Amino acid sequence: MSTERLKTFLEPLDEVVSLIAAVVHDVDHPGKTSGYLTNSGNELSLLYNDLSVLESHHAAFAFKLSLSDPRVNIFKNLDTETYKSVRRSIIDMVLATEMTKHFEHLSKFVNVFTKPLLGKEDALITEGPSLTSGLEPNSSMETNPSPALTPTEPDISTLLTPDNVILIKRMLIKCADVANPTRPLNLCINWAKRIAEEYFRQTEEEISRGLPPVMPMFERETCSIPKSQTGFVDYFVADMFEAWDAFLDVPEVIDHMRYNYDFWKDLDRQGIHSAGQVEAYIRKLNGTSSSTSHI
Repeated sequence: MSTERLKTFLEPLDEVVSLIAAVVHDVDHPGKTSGYLTNSGNELSLLYNDLSVLESHHAAFAFKLSLSDPRVNIFKNLDTETYKSVRRSIIDMVLATEMTKHFEHLSKFVNVFTKPLLGKEDALITEGPSLTSGLEPNSSMETNPSPALTPTEPDISTLLTPDNVILIKRMLIKCADVANPTRPLNLCINWAKRIAEEYFRQTEEEISRGLPPVMPMFERETCSIPKSQTGFVDYFVADMFEAWDAFLDVPEVIDHMRYNYDFWKDLDRQGIHSAGQVEAYIRKLNGTSSSTSHI
């Protein structure tokens, strides 16, 4: 949010809203997906009618905590209309992190803020695969790199509309939410291991309870960590960050994403798949090389 281009679109209150939404967007996360909560008949799924279960809970819980005690109510000095606006915006941003709406949000952003993509590329962004259809993509960043998007340069005033600011804030939190593949490699690896462990435990619990696995590829004994990472980038991350880079110019983020992608591809080619194998490889690499500045 420190870039001049983004400050052109965001008022100070938008910046505060964005920071609050980022802080609370996963608050009280149970370590399970919305699909698991729905399949298991969890009380949160019942409460939110199976719709955006986790995201609805994160937003509601955040306001419940803040409003429960005047000593921690960060909204208490806002007038009524400002509070309504802030609350509406925070909820909208948190709900935007639901991955089932990913391609809808991305398509709207691309159509407004970057040059339209043509042909198949446009169809891929608009339609996209489902989150649980598996992480073995039909096309990849390696064989079919994302097209080089370039920022449109119309009169900025024509883009300064309330609806467009909403699109920017949604994309801002969406990029932050799944930014792991665009971080320096050591952080990327650590978070990849953490999320894989969370998914392994969910799959194990689903199998033990006789529930349909939401992400069957995350079985501890058979899951390929490198394939899960490159698949996630191919399906969701690459197009979104290319669009964000075209809008905001963040080349270092793209550099990290491509470096990390190549790292996971190299592990896959070496036959390194399981979490234990990845861990052993990293230990060996760190112990034998002093030039791995990314790790």
